[in-house]
Amino acid sequence: MSLNRNSLAALLAGGEPLVIHHWDADGVTSAVTIAQFVGRGVSFLVPPFTYRPKADFMNVVAGLSADKDLVLVVDYNVQPEVYASIVAAAAGKPVVVIDHHVSAYPRVANFYYYNPAAEGDPMGLWPSAAHVIADALGFYDPMLIAVSIYGDLWEEALNNRVYRAYMNELGLDVERDSGLIRECAMQLWASEAARLTDVIGGLAYSLAYGGVDPCQAILSDPRMTNAREAVEADMRRAINDAERGEALGGRVMIYGIKASYRVTGMIARQLARQNPGKAVVVYSLEGGVGKVYVRGLRDSRPLIERLRSKGLSAGGKSQLGNNVVSLEVPQESLDVTVKEVIRSMEELAGSILLA
Repeated sequence: MSLNRNSLAALLAGGEPLVIHHWDADGVTSAVTIAQFVGRGVSFLVPPFTYRPKADFMNVVAGLSADKDLVLVVDYNVQPEVYASIVAAAAGKPVVVIDHHVSAYPRVANFYYYNPAAEGDPMGLWPSAAHVIADALGFYDPMLIAVSIYGDLWEEALNNRVYRAYMNELGLDVERDSGLIRECAMQLWASEAARLTDVIGGLAYSLAYGGVDPCQAILSDPRMTNAREAVEADMRRAINDAERGEALGGRVMIYGIKASYRVTGMIARQLARQNPGKAVVVYSLEGGVGKVYVRGLRDSRPLIERLRSKGLSAGGKSQLGNNVVSLEVPQESLDVTVKEVIRSMEELAGSILLA
C-alpha cells in the first residue's frame, strides 16, 4: 500500500523501528534522518553487500524486529520477493519501504511504501532517499541531506535544484563549498567499496546519537581514509586494464573490468562522463557476483522494464541527469546477461539512447 506524507509521519512518530538501510551515503544518511526524527529506540541493520540476501539475513531481521513496532527499509532497492521475505520475517509487524528508485512492490499484507519516484523522476525532484524522508517529515540536518544527494549524483549534484536549495539553507556556495560535501561523500563511498562492514554498521548510530559533527566524524576516520586511497588506486587500474568493445555503430561502449573492490558503479559513472552522448555498459565480478551497470541513457525506465519482463532483476533510477540501470546476477549468468542487455538496448535504441 502506498503511503502519503501524513500517514508516513504518523506511522513513524512515537514508534521504535528497526531500520534496514542501504550501505551507501544515501542509505546511511536516510537512517540517521529517521533516527533524528524518531528519537531513541531505533535499531539499525545493514544488509550484506548483495541485493539477493539469503535466509540467514532474514533470520537476523526476525530476531531484531521481535521487540520493535515496525520495520523500515530505506534506499535498499531490491526485488518484490525480497520485500515479501522481509515481511514474513517481521511476523506481522508493518514493513515500510522509503525509496527514490524506479521500483516494483509486492502486494502482501503489512507492506507499505513511500516512494514519489517509483515511476520515474524526470524533473530530478527526488535525488536521494534521505531527501524523500526529509521532505516528508520536515525534520532533518541539511548537511546530511546535501551529502546524500552528492553521494548519489556526484558532480551532477551541482546542477540539481534540490541540492542547491539545501546548500543555500546551509549558507554555503554551491560552486565554492561543494568540495567539503564531496569529500564527505567520498569517504562514505570508500567504506562501501571496501566492504567496511564494521564501520558502516556503527556509523548511523554514532551520527544519530553521538552528538558529533557528521562530516568531521566521517573525514577524521582513518579507516575510511585508508580505504579510500586503496579503492581509488584499484579503480584507476581497473579502468586502465578494462576490456573494451562497442555496439550499435559505436553508440554503445562496453567495458569489462576486473577490480578488487566494489567500484563497478563508480567506474560506470566515470566512463559515462568520458563518453558524452554515448551509452556505457560496464560489467564485472564483485565477490563472485556478476554486476552490470548502464549509464548515459536518455531514459532508463524502458530498459529496466524490458529487462524485468525477461526475468532479470533490473533496478535503477530514471531521473533528470541520473539515468542508470543496474543488475546483480549469479557469476555463471554474467555473460548471457550482458548479451541480453545489449540486445534489449538495440531493440529500444530509439527511446533510450541520446543520439
